[in-house]
Amino acid sequence: MTVEILFEKAYLFGDEFNAEYLRRCLPDAEFVCTDLRDKPYFAEHTPDIIYMGAMSERNQLRAIEALMPYRDRLCELVEQGVHMLFTGNSVDVLGTHIHVIEADGKTENTHKALGLFPCHAELTMNKRFFCSLLGNACGCDIVGFKTQFGHTYELPEEYGFIRVERGKGIYPGASMEGIHKNNLYATYLIGPILVMNPTFTKFFLKSAGADVTLPFEDVSMKAYEIRLAEFKDRSRTGIG
Repeated sequence: MTVEILFEKAYLFGDEFNAEYLRRCLPDAEFVCTDLRDKPYFAEHTPDIIYMGAMSERNQLRAIEALMPYRDRLCELVEQGVHMLFTGNSVDVLGTHIHVIEADGKTENTHKALGLFPCHAELTMNKRFFCSLLGNACGCDIVGFKTQFGHTYELPEEYGFIRVERGKGIYPGASMEGIHKNNLYATYLIGPILVMNPTFTKFFLKSAGADVTLPFEDVSMKAYEIRLAEFKDRSRTGIG
């Protein structure tokens, strides 16, 4: 099994631990780490899993620039069913463009994105959005946190990933969070999501063909169950 980690040195919000957790879960797999200046491994090979995490908005644009020459190849791999996970604001690179209201509140810029999905991101750089989220996807309860400067709009409902139970969706008022097509999963959730959601992690890896026992699985499941009970407790505020 081959796993490509895209731009790991740029990750924020603990998303580097999604990559590290994949290494712990798949000790016999080959890991290929692609830098922002490198040609992606997937350009000439077919990895079993591709992962990309959250990063600064500047590096987000660098990531789009690095991936744009291989946009058609990425689309091909999505159609082939290659397993992909995009977390945090890496969701933004998948739409048609990113519209940014800069920190001065006046200057606006629009940046072309990869256009894998018919949606776009709108960011307001002087207004950060925070949210806890409880939802369901792939037969799993999913919990996590979001911190972002904007939202994704105009995503067809057929591409929704997580059905929201508490918290905010892919845009305010949306019933779905994230993007899903074939074996591509993209979510604004940080945390890191794989560590926090062992049931989804097992689903994702087994779907990719890996027969795994998660590291520290007993402890991981206990922590997940405690957090899940807290998120489902309607007497608790601050989740939505």
